[in-house]
Parts: sequence; structure tokens; C-alpha cells
Amino acid sequence: MFSGLNQDETKKLAALDLLRRDDTPRDRILGEFARLASTVMGVSGCFVTIFDPKFQYIKYAQNITLPEKIPVEQSMCQHSVYACESIICPDARQDDRFHHHPLVQSGAAIFYAASPLKTRDDFVLGTLCVTEQYPVKPSQEKIDQFLHIASLASAYLEAWYSVGQIDTLTGLPNRQNLLNELERIVQSKTTELHTLLIFDCIEIPRLYELSRYLGVAAVETMLRNFGALLRLRLDLSRTIPLYSFATGRFAVLVKANQASAIVEKAERMPPTLASITGDIELQLQTHTGYALFCPSQTNGQEVFRHVISALHEAIRQGVPVKAFDPVLDRKRNDDFKLLYDIGEAIKAPNQLYLVYQPKISLHTGETIGAEALLRWDHPTRGNIPPSTIVALVERTTLMRDITQWVIRETIRQTLLWRKSGVYLPISINVTVSDFSVPGFASDLERQVHKAGLACEDFRIECLETDKVLESDVALMELDLLKAKGFLILLDDFGAGYSNINYLRRIPIDIIKLDRSLISQITTDEASLVIVRNVIVMLKELDYQVLAEGVEDIATARILKAFGCDEVQGFYFSRPLLPERIPEWMGTTGLLEGLES
Repeated sequence: MFSGLNQDETKKLAALDLLRRDDTPRDRILGEFARLASTVMGVSGCFVTIFDPKFQYIKYAQNITLPEKIPVEQSMCQHSVYACESIICPDARQDDRFHHHPLVQSGAAIFYAASPLKTRDDFVLGTLCVTEQYPVKPSQEKIDQFLHIASLASAYLEAWYSVGQIDTLTGLPNRQNLLNELERIVQSKTTELHTLLIFDCIEIPRLYELSRYLGVAAVETMLRNFGALLRLRLDLSRTIPLYSFATGRFAVLVKANQASAIVEKAERMPPTLASITGDIELQLQTHTGYALFCPSQTNGQEVFRHVISALHEAIRQGVPVKAFDPVLDRKRNDDFKLLYDIGEAIKAPNQLYLVYQPKISLHTGETIGAEALLRWDHPTRGNIPPSTIVALVERTTLMRDITQWVIRETIRQTLLWRKSGVYLPISINVTVSDFSVPGFASDLERQVHKAGLACEDFRIECLETDKVLESDVALMELDLLKAKGFLILLDDFGAGYSNINYLRRIPIDIIKLDRSLISQITTDEASLVIVRNVIVMLKELDYQVLAEGVEDIATARILKAFGCDEVQGFYFSRPLLPERIPEWMGTTGLLEGLES
């Protein structure tokens, strides 16, 4: 796919990145191994080291004073590490490798024994050492026991690293390890600012697509290489760990003064080219989200949430990098809270309600129908705009719950009007998620007949028409609705990209022209020509034509002249509460002034 660091080298660096950092439970257990070793050997001093290519780090020490970090070349343990062999030195003063070392010259480590802590493939992580301030000549039995304890410590380290600390696919420290590091920084109560960055290298749907084309093994190789490639492109130093955050996602945690250079590189990062076959390549765009935080004022999970919020905004907006925006995050959180509130509002008796916008015949001036429009009186936020409601619920099962609530309420209100002598066909907005439920048409017919009403008393306004064409179930349910006597309206014709193919495949009775199509016909000649020809075409195809969003007499006059059948909009009437409909039905003279 693409080249990067040697994978084994990457895993080794990841292991050392983890091991050299403080981990109190782990280091306490290493200390127990060291104390056991000193007891077995009959000496007083012991310590445990971890090595990276440049430094030795002390993880535990007893009865010997050692600097926490020294260059490798100044360490007594370098010989055991480089040779990957144990050293038993009864008197270090007599050994050319050690007699000059400060620990020996000061008398702190006259007896010295070291055994490398290594993985099964002989990658040395550090050493287990014991010391004494005078010469010691241990028996072979004690030496064997010492070496056995060192092997157990090695096995423990490898298990600690492998279980719960690394991502098994990439070999990088995993999300839990990152959280541990975040919490460690947070618990330190430092006021020094830090930055967490998360990089999304491939979207999950695209990942599945590639798995289908290339096979799982090839995609796993690509995912492993992402980490190495990202490290190269960001020019991360070996002291900065790269974490595997999730499939195809990686993270970097740095001090704030190191973040700007990484962000700049992320902004300029070119797409990753993944070869599918032959000369065909896919461009995979990397998106980055990041957040600046003060450890003393937050917690690890909240930092995660902030950065994920920023990352998803970068993906949503199609930009390479996005910083956490608290204002936008607050809005998203408010939206999520509203989503919960909608679910509660459906159950409540007095939050959701319907208003009805009359539809006027341009031939007779009569009110020949009305559209049921949902409204929500939130207990603390007041009236919530319908567009907000739809945007929140359209991808959730709440959309169906709301549709069913609207259907029940419309049927109930129609029955009340009938008792007062009002006969008015009502249009109900229905989305593709409703049509896509097998049995929707039959269930709606059953509800209508149970109330003693006829299917002809209701119109179904088909929303998301383009998505309806993608669902065989939705098309079948629309055919059934039409066959049962419901009139079908195609909503928002002319909004965005309207495919004439709709007209052939969906059983439509009435075409509803979107307000965006007619809003400029009084001021823009091109819009006027388009609307005139659309109406002529639809009439020749034997459709009824309804225009929405009519807000002035000039627009209404033009639509009537073009042969439009029905209109609705503020010029004629705003949406009305149900109790005002009987009075409205007596309104006359609605077409006055439209003939001139």
C-alpha cells in the first residue's frame, strides 16, 4: 500500500514509550520481583531499569541511590543490555568493565548482578539488578534462582504490555493507555497546558469497501502502516508516543508548545494513496481534531469528548483540521438534549400540537384542503422551529414515532371538525423512513377506517423523494397507498436537484412546487420562464400543481395565469390553530385582485 518504518521497529519503540513512563501498579510489582531477587541472592540492594536507544530509566531501587534517568553509555547495565546476557560480578573492582564506574568507586555496588528483561524474540526492555557494598560469591543455585526470577519479571512485562496496553493490530499503545496517561497528567494537577490530537485516516464505510475489494489481510496491512506513515508525515520525535485510538484513528498527546508544529503539518498533509489494483488508487483524506486543555481543570474522558467533537466537525465540514469549539460543542450538546426531550414530548399531553395551513384553489377560491404542520412548545425553551425538529430526528426511530403521533392527532381533529360540519382533506407529511416499514399503508388504512373516515379524506405528502426511489419497500407502500384511495403529493419539487425520473416511478397525484422555485418569479425573468414551463409540462402530464410559499399578490397572480391549480402561503393564510379552521372555512374573496 505505502511504505513507512519497519513494523517491528515501530512496535519496539511503542513498547519502550510505554515502559519508560511512570505506572505505579506496574512499577510496584517490578519492585517486588527485585526484592525477591535480592533476598534469594542474599544481598541488600536491588533495582530495575528500562532502556530506550538513548537513556536508562530507573523504575525501582532499594538500598542504592541512582539517578532516575542517565545516558546509556554511563550505565553499568549497558553491557547486559547490548550483549543480551546476564552478568554475575562478585567484585566489580576487579572487572575492567566496571571498576571505573562511580557506583563501584563509591562502594555502592561492589557486588553486581544483572539479567536482561527481554521479550520472547530477545528484544531487551531493561534489566533486573542486585547489588551489595562488598564482594559476594553466590552459589550456582542462587544464580539459577535469580535468573528464573528475572525471566518471570520479563514475562510479566511482556504480558502487561500485551494485555490491555497495546492495539494488537498496530502494536501501538491503545486508547486505554492514552486515557491512563491523560489521567496521570490530570492527577498531577499541573497548570501547564497540553494538547490532544486525534487523526482519522480512513472512514469506516470506506474501510469496509476496501476490505471487500482487497481482502481483510491487505486492509490490516494498510492499517498497520498508517501509524508509521503518520509518524513520518508529522515528523514526530521518538519521545512523542503515537497511540492507536480506534480503527484507522491515531492520537498524539503533547505539551501545548509542541502542538502548533504538528497542527501545521496536519493542515498540509496530502491524501494517502491506497492502491486497489493496477493503476487504480484511492485518495484517503486525513482529518484532525484537537483540543487545548489545562490538566488541573478537567479529566481524561472530557478531553476525549472535546477532541472527538472537533474531529467529527472536521469530517462533517470536509476540512483537514478543526480545533475544539466550545460554543459549537454546546450547541451539539443542546441538540442532543433536545433529542431526548422530543422523545418525552411525544408521551406528554401538552407539548406537541398541530397547526393547519389552508390550501386554496386558484380556480374557485375555495379552501380545498390544509397541511398539518407540527409544532413543539418546549416547557423551558418555548416554540422549537419545525426545521430543528426534523434535523434532529430524521436519522432516528423518533421520526416514525412523530409521524404516528401526527397521524393519530390528524384523525382525531378531523373527527372533531366533522362533528361541527367541517369537511376538509388534510395533508400529512411522511418520510422515507415511514414508507420503508412494510405494512405502513395497511396500518394507516386501518387507523382511518377504525375512526369511521375514508382514505380520500387524507393526502400523503412524500418527503425525501430521492431516497424513496432507493427503497423498493417504500415504492411498494406508495403504490398501496394510492390503490387504497389516498392522494399522493410530491413535496418540494424544484428544491435542489429534482429528477424527472420521480414522475415516472412514483404514483403521484399532485406536484407541490417548492417555495425556492417560485420566490423570485416577480423579480427574475429566468425564474419566471422556468416556473411557467414547469407548470405547463406538469399540466400536460396530467398532474395537479400546487405552489407553496406564496407571500404576495403578484406571485399569486402569475401562478394563476400560468395555470397553477392550488396555492398555500402567508398571502392567503398563515398556519392556523384547529379551533380557527371552522371560522376560516367561511372566508370568501380570496382570489380578489388576481385577474388583473
